Amino acid sequence: MMVTFLKAYTNPNKYAQYIITKQIVADIKVDLDGVNRLINQIESGRELKAIVIVKHPKKEYYAVLDGHHRFWAQKILGYNKIKCAVIEDIFGIGFHLTKNGIFQPDPKITKYIRIPLKRIYSYISEFIDEPEKIINKMNKKKFD
Repeated sequence: MMVTFLKAYTNPNKYAQYIITKQIVADIKVDLDGVNRLINQIESGRELKAIVIVKHPKKEYYAVLDGHHRFWAQKILGYNKIKCAVIEDIFGIGFHLTKNGIFQPDPKITKYIRIPLKRIYSYISEFIDEPEKIINKMNKKKFD
């Protein structure tokens, strides 16, 4: 089952299916600390969200669009199949660009920009959902 980019990206688990790892290509520009953190999470029992992949228009090959770190963590752990949301790509342009790492940023961008932005978003979301909880946490902190 293939879906549109927007559906796959916003809710990959809803459209997930298992794809053979050997059929998936991913960029190697990943932050190794991030991959190791995910390996630890998997080993502690946490289930990762599905990666988003683009199918080659003629062959049974896929390229990772979102989830390079999750892909490499699972591949290193020896997974034979990975949970993926597959995006339609009629002409193969998306597959080619994805395969060649066009959409995968440099690990420094991930480490110093994407991760901090995700943390900020998480903090803001938590504050909006439960402001009293955050205020209580802040009131309990001691500043040295």
